[in-house]
Amino acid sequence: MVCNNFTLIIDNLTGNAKAAMVMTTRHQDEGFTLIEMLMVVLVLGILSVAVVASVGGFSSAAEDSSCAADAHILGTASEAFFADRSLTAIPATGTSADRFEATLVSEGFMRTVSEFYDLDAAGQLMEVTESPCVA
Repeated sequence: MVCNNFTLIIDNLTGNAKAAMVMTTRHQDEGFTLIEMLMVVLVLGILSVAVVASVGGFSSAAEDSSCAADAHILGTASEAFFADRSLTAIPATGTSADRFEATLVSEGFMRTVSEFYDLDAAGQLMEVTESPCVA
């Protein structure tokens, strides 16, 4: 029981007024009010907008970094191939757009072909269509 009221009690016999605490029961809250729920949703919405805005910049920076690393790997692999083989052109392996990169992979100068760039026979970078990388 929760004591939450003071009541003025007048004694019938003596007529004296006394202050007494009256014990009343308070019903337990059944849940949250609509305003409380709306405030929680509002705060969560504001936090999610802040997180999405801050993370959005990381993805473009990561993509730029990936493009630069891919270009560096292709350049290094083609230079190493030319230095090791004393050639001025990379021979093609197959007929796909990645035919010069496939040669570097099969010779052990790279692990996989590039997703962002292609090489020509002279080892120059060419952008793949719909690549996120800007030359």
